[in-house]
This record gives sequence, C-alpha cells and structure tokens, in this order.
Amino acid sequence: MSVDIAEQFDTGGWEFTPDVVQVFDEHVRASVPFYDDIQNLVAEAADWLVPAGGLVADLGASTGTTARRILERQRERRIRFALYDDQAAMLDRARVDLEPLAGGSIGYHVARIQDAPLAHENADLTISLFTLQFLPLHERLDALRLARAHSHDSGALIVAEKVRARDSRWAEIANDASHDVKAAHGISDSAIRAKARSLRGVLRPQSPQSLVDTIEAAGWQSPEVLFRWHSWTVVGAFASQA
Repeated sequence: MSVDIAEQFDTGGWEFTPDVVQVFDEHVRASVPFYDDIQNLVAEAADWLVPAGGLVADLGASTGTTARRILERQRERRIRFALYDDQAAMLDRARVDLEPLAGGSIGYHVARIQDAPLAHENADLTISLFTLQFLPLHERLDALRLARAHSHDSGALIVAEKVRARDSRWAEIANDASHDVKAAHGISDSAIRAKARSLRGVLRPQSPQSLVDTIEAAGWQSPEVLFRWHSWTVVGAFASQA
C-alpha cells in the first residue's frame, strides 16, 4: 500500500475502507497541505481551551491523531476524550495508538456525528477536522447543532475544512497549488487524478462564508478564521459570547 491508494476506487467511489485505514496517516499527510501544522495548531489551542480533567470531543477522529497530539503535550492533565467515527477500523487503530498515552478516559464511539444522541456531555473543546466536508450541507448543520447541545457553555469548537473559493480564478490557483503539494509528497499524477475522480459527489466543499454561516446557524458564537491556505481553512468558535 502507498499514498497512491486512491487508484483502487472508481469515479465517485471514495470510501474509508480498511485498506485506507492502513495507510490513512501517510495518505492524509501527503494530501492535505500543512496537515501537521493544523494538527499542532489544534493541540496548542487545547492548552487554553481544555482544563485539567476536561473533555475533548472529536467528531470524525479517524486514527486519533489529534487526541495523540494533545496527549503528547498534556499527559499530566488527565484530559478525557470522546472519539467518534463511523468506521470501526479507524477507531480500532486509534485505540492501539492512544491507550499507552492516555492519562484520562477515552471513549470510542462508532457513530454518525449527525445523528442524535451523542455519547458525551459538556465538552470543553469540540473538534471536527476534515469531516464535515463529506456530509450534505443540511447534515453538517445537524452535526454542529448536536455538537453545540453537547458542549459546555464555556466550550469551544474548531473545524478544519476544504472550502471552495468564490472566484474561479482563485479556485484554479488553489487546485493547482494543492496538486503541487501532493506531488511534492510523492503522490503520482495518476493518483492525484484518481483521487479527484473518486471524490466526485463525495467531497462537497462549501465557501468560507457558508462554513462560517453554518457554524453560526448551529448556535456557535464568534467564529474566527484561525488558519487559511488557499482551499484549506480552520475556523474556531465558542459556545457563548465572551
């Protein structure tokens, strides 16, 4: 297996299969520009947003990379985690990597994040990194509303997404720049094209403003862009006004 795994999928057929799970960390690092920097941004923000013994809810945890980054920074604070993914194989992989690091409890929940009820309450930090972009727009709103309902009133939200530029000229630059990053990480031209074909109708990026509007419509307050590189953005928000 390699980062070229997308070549095994037909048009519009991308899925997080067990084969993808085996190479997921390598694949996503090669596919998402500044992936490690975004993970580090979230882990560092947790220094301020998650108190000792606090709870992090990860909606779309995949292999648990974000939880691992936070735990590596804050092993003595006994932070708790509620990890959600609709693929059991992802959470099985996360469990193997996280259990040796865990200072507090970790719950692993095979579930769709847009369907009530969620298993946790009063999250201090809710994160959803590169997950909502695979849901229909109305289900993203459902997921974010559920996340707000299960957040502590002083809680925070961090969402990372691929977004669609409003102007086609910027969109063209963003698309080619992202391809250059993938090629620099060893993904072949044929695999880049195969991934794009496999994501047709599966990945549904919205505009940056639409993402912010969806976050606000779900009841989160004061959304702020924390990071942006072409089509890749990180937005933070709070459960209540300052």
